[in-house]
Amino acid sequence: MKRVWAGTTLGLIVLLNGVFGGLLSAERRADVQAMADVASLATSHSAEHMDEVMDIADRTMSVVSEFMRISVRINDPETADIHRLLVHQHRITPGLRGLFVVSPDGHLAYDSRSPHPASLDLTDHDFVQHHLTGGADILFIGKPVVSRISGEWMVPVSRRVEDRFGRFVGIVTAAVDPDIFFAMLKASPLPEGMQAAIVSPAGFLFGCLPSNDCLGSSARDWPLFLHQAQNPAAIVTTTRGSILPGIVGPGAYRASPRYGIIAAANIETGEAIAGWLSRLPVFFVLDLVLCGGGAALSVILYRQVTRRRRAMQELAEANASLEKRVAERTTALQRSEARLTAFVTTARDAMLVVDGFGRIQFLNPAATALFGYADADMNGRSIDLLVPSRLNDHWDPEGFANSGSGQAGAVRELVARHRSGAEFPVELTLGVSHSEDGSIYVGVLRDIRERKLQEERLWQLANLDPLTGLLNRRAFMERGTVLLEEEWRRGGTASILMIDADHFKSINDGFGHQAGDDVLRVLAGILGTAVRGGDLIGRLGGEEFAIVLPGADGANADRIAERLLADVRQARVPVPGGLLTVTVSIGISVAGRRSTLDQLLATADRALYAAKTAGRDRRAVAA
Repeated sequence: MKRVWAGTTLGLIVLLNGVFGGLLSAERRADVQAMADVASLATSHSAEHMDEVMDIADRTMSVVSEFMRISVRINDPETADIHRLLVHQHRITPGLRGLFVVSPDGHLAYDSRSPHPASLDLTDHDFVQHHLTGGADILFIGKPVVSRISGEWMVPVSRRVEDRFGRFVGIVTAAVDPDIFFAMLKASPLPEGMQAAIVSPAGFLFGCLPSNDCLGSSARDWPLFLHQAQNPAAIVTTTRGSILPGIVGPGAYRASPRYGIIAAANIETGEAIAGWLSRLPVFFVLDLVLCGGGAALSVILYRQVTRRRRAMQELAEANASLEKRVAERTTALQRSEARLTAFVTTARDAMLVVDGFGRIQFLNPAATALFGYADADMNGRSIDLLVPSRLNDHWDPEGFANSGSGQAGAVRELVARHRSGAEFPVELTLGVSHSEDGSIYVGVLRDIRERKLQEERLWQLANLDPLTGLLNRRAFMERGTVLLEEEWRRGGTASILMIDADHFKSINDGFGHQAGDDVLRVLAGILGTAVRGGDLIGRLGGEEFAIVLPGADGANADRIAERLLADVRQARVPVPGGLLTVTVSIGISVAGRRSTLDQLLATADRALYAAKTAGRDRRAVAA
C-alpha cells in the first residue's frame, strides 16, 4: 500500500511539474507574442501616419501643379505669382522645410525660401532623374539629401507637371522635414530594447531608434528587403524571425497602403523575455513549495485525515482562489476604467454619451469647448440642442442611432450649433451598447470647418478662372459635355456661342495688361447677366469665351447673340485717360442632332472667324 501511495504521489508531483513547465512555456510565448503585438501596433500607426504626411504634401503640390498648368496657357506668366503661391502653400503646410519647382532642364526655377533662387543643377538627384526620364505623374518619394541652400536634411517628395498637351513643364517638389519621421518613432509606445525604423519604398532610411544617425542610409541589404515581400496595407509579424539587421526575435513591419513607406520594429528574443527570465527563480521556489506541499498533503491523507478536515481544507483553498480571482478582476476593471477615463478626458475630438431617448448623459472637455456648454448644464437635455434635427436630413435625435445609415459605427457629416447660435459642420462617428437597462449611444464629433474651407478653395482653383470667376476650360468642357448629353437624350437642340474680344492685343499694347484684365472682367459680367439660367458659360483662354445654350435653336441663339453685341457696345471700361469702348465678335453653331462639344466648338470657331473677317462687332452663324 505504501509503495502504491508513494508511486501515486510521485506521479502526481511529476504531473504537477509538467503542468507548471507548460504554464511557464505558455507565459514565455505570451511575452514574446506581446512584444510582436506591440511592434505590430507601432508599425501600423507609423505607416498610417506616413500616408497622412504624404497626403498633405501631395495636396499642397497639387495646388501648385494646377496653377502651373493654368499659367502655361497664359502669355508671360508672372514669376512672382508662382513664388507667392509657393510661399503661401509652404506657410500653411506643416512639416515642410521648403517648396520648390525644378525646370524641365533639371535646374532650380522657383523656391518658397527665396524670390530669386540660384539656378542650381539638380540633375544628380534621383527624384529629378525619375521625372526627366519620363516618370509617370505619380507621387515620387526620393532619397533623403542635404539641401544645397539651407544645409539641412530633407526628404524630397515630387510630382511631374504636364500641360494639357502632355508637354513636360516642370517638377513640383516638397522638402519634407525628416524630424517628422523621428518624432513619429519617438511617439510610438516602444518597450526598452526594441529597435524601429522608417524606410522609403526605394530602401532609404527616413529615421530609426534608438539612434537617429541613419538618415539617408541604404537598407536594401536588411533582412526586411532580402527575405520579406512588402504587401501594401498588410501587417507582417514574426516571433522568431529577423526584420532589422543583427536582430532575431519578435517584430513586425508594414508598408503604408498608398505610398509604400515601410515602418518596422524588432527586438531580440532575450530582451523580449527579460521579465520572464527575472521571474524564473520565483517560479522555481514556487514549484518546490508546491511539490513539498503535495508531499505533505499526501502524508496527511495517508494518515487518514478525516473526511471533514479534507473537505474544509478544499473549501478554504477554493475560497482563497475565488478571492484572488475577484481581487484580480477588480484590479483589472479599475485599471481599465482609469485608462478609459484618461482617454475620454484627454481626447481632442468631442465625445458625448446619449441614452435611447436622445438625452445627453455625458460630455468630455473637448465637447464642452466645441459647443460652449458645461457638462453639468447639458446633463439630461436633448441632443437636438447641439445637433438640431431641422438642420439635418434623416437625423433622429430620439433614437440617435439613425445617423444617415442607421447603423452603429456609421460616419456622416452633420450641422452642429454652438451655444452662441453659430452653426458649423461636424463629422459624427457613432457607437452603441445594448443592455437590459436600455441602449447607450456614444458619439465622436470632429470639427471639419477647416477641411470644408480647404475643399472649397481647392474646388475653385481646379474649376474657376482666377481672373473672371467663370468656369475654366477644363471645367467648361466637362460640364458642357454632360449638359449636351442630357439635351440629346431629350431629343432637343443646342447652340454654341464663341465670343472673342475685338482688337484685344491693341488694348493690351495701348493701355497695359491691367486694362486688358479689366476688359475681360467686364465682358465676363455682361455675358453672365445676358444668358439664361440653364446656360453654361466659360472662359476658354485669353480673350475667348464660350456659351452652351441647351434647347436653343438658331433663332433663339441669334437673338441672344444680338443682345450680347448690344450690351457690350454700351459698356465702358475705365482706362488711363478716359473710358474705353469695346466690341466683340460672335460665332454661332446650332445642332439638332447628337454632336460632341468639341465638334460644336470647332464649328462655332469657324463662324467666329467669318465674323472677324467681315469686319468684327457682329455675329455669324455657321453654315
